[in-house]
Amino acid sequence: FFWRSHIITNAAHPFLFLYTHTSTSTSTSTIFTATKLHEEYGSSASFALQIAAYWSAILHLLLAITGTFILKRFSTAFTVGFFLGVAVVVSQQDLLLFASFYHYQHGNLMFNLIFADLALALCILLTFFSLILGHFRHHIIVK
Repeated sequence: FFWRSHIITNAAHPFLFLYTHTSTSTSTSTIFTATKLHEEYGSSASFALQIAAYWSAILHLLLAITGTFILKRFSTAFTVGFFLGVAVVVSQQDLLLFASFYHYQHGNLMFNLIFADLALALCILLTFFSLILGHFRHHIIVK
């Protein structure tokens, strides 16, 4: 009985590992790619792309911090539902960023395409994470 209750109370750990590992690796690869492109091509990105990139980076960073706090320390029904809703909204925002910048003609076309592909990857990742979190939310919620 102790083993089963221990598994149920520590069920958030795989979700926390999945979320923090993917968000950290995505942020690291984004920063590395951005610095390499900036060194090679200069800063010829459009102003709209710069605003979208900064906004997206800030939003994903806040989502990672909030998600880590909610899944590790404060797993009530309200907070897990709130985090699930925010993750779905950010996923949809990434899909809109992909659709917006895939054929965007202003600025450097390579920057636009790389940003659009990264936004699509983040959309797929967050959608998958949201589906898993929604399916197993009853194992994460602490009464």
